Amino acid sequence: MFGRETLEMLLAGIPDPAGGGSVLATGRASGLVAKTDGSVGLILSVEGLARAAAERLEAAIMLALKSADGVQRVRIIQTAERGTAERGAQPEVAIAGIRRIIGVGAGKGGVGKSTIAVNLALSFARMGYATGLLDADIHGPSAHILLGVSGRAAATADKRLIPIEAHGLKMLGMGVMADPDKAVAWRGPMIAGAVVQMATAANWGLLDVLVVDLPPGTGDIHLAFAQKLKPSGALVVTTPQALATADARRAVALYEQLQVPVLGVVRNMAGIILPDGGMAWPFGPADDAGFAERVGAPLVASIPLDPAVVAASDAGIPLDKGPVAEALDAIAGRIAGQLAL
Repeated sequence: MFGRETLEMLLAGIPDPAGGGSVLATGRASGLVAKTDGSVGLILSVEGLARAAAERLEAAIMLALKSADGVQRVRIIQTAERGTAERGAQPEVAIAGIRRIIGVGAGKGGVGKSTIAVNLALSFARMGYATGLLDADIHGPSAHILLGVSGRAAATADKRLIPIEAHGLKMLGMGVMADPDKAVAWRGPMIAGAVVQMATAANWGLLDVLVVDLPPGTGDIHLAFAQKLKPSGALVVTTPQALATADARRAVALYEQLQVPVLGVVRNMAGIILPDGGMAWPFGPADDAGFAERVGAPLVASIPLDPAVVAASDAGIPLDKGPVAEALDAIAGRIAGQLAL
């Protein structure tokens, strides 16, 4: 069971971003309270810190305190010249140590959603953000293939999952937790519970962003994602085909109903890059304004189908150059601005 001394030792290991020692030594963290019901509270001064730095510090403190045996809840009250703002009672995300959770979904399968999700996470990592990737598609996991990852995830002594590290990411999914060649015959509620368990029982450490590759459609996993993980937003992927955009509109409507901010829609495989560098348009000329109106959310990018991307994805080689990688880097930059990463 935790005690005040244990909590102070944990805080003593967290440096003040402004320098001068730990957050305890500088007085940035004060008013520590530990109750027998498992709740912990403290006052955190964010004076002189940029918003992102203050959020990272709060996430680090939350993660450290929740690692103490017996701690159930952490309540942090931020103070600055502007006054006070209670944090921790209703955190922006539900996992200690993670600042933002972003879902990547699609109304239907076959639109390249997983390729977008995996490479969006890689874009965040290239930008210098501590990034995690959760493959929440239990029936059809593919993130491990796209990343060229094999083997099984391990667990700590207290049965917390240890994400596999690859290409600057921490990742988890059924592809590294079960035999990837065997079907998972689980019912909806069981699947949703498994996704929440993977997300919350993993030893992610301190992350700026966790990208969740959601399964196609609108079902139990999406409800659990919105209600249990408290995401910061969702990105919807579709192709320009009318059938796909109709399903994308339903996905957008679901996130809106669940009060998950829709960060935008990606129109994937909008055109095909030909061997001579030209472009073919199998779905007809792009109609950006009409497309955004049909899906009910802003269009953030139109991404071509590039044979080089197909080959790299099949080989488990992450994208780091070319028009598709550039488009995903631009999406990551846009989302970083939207969510103040």
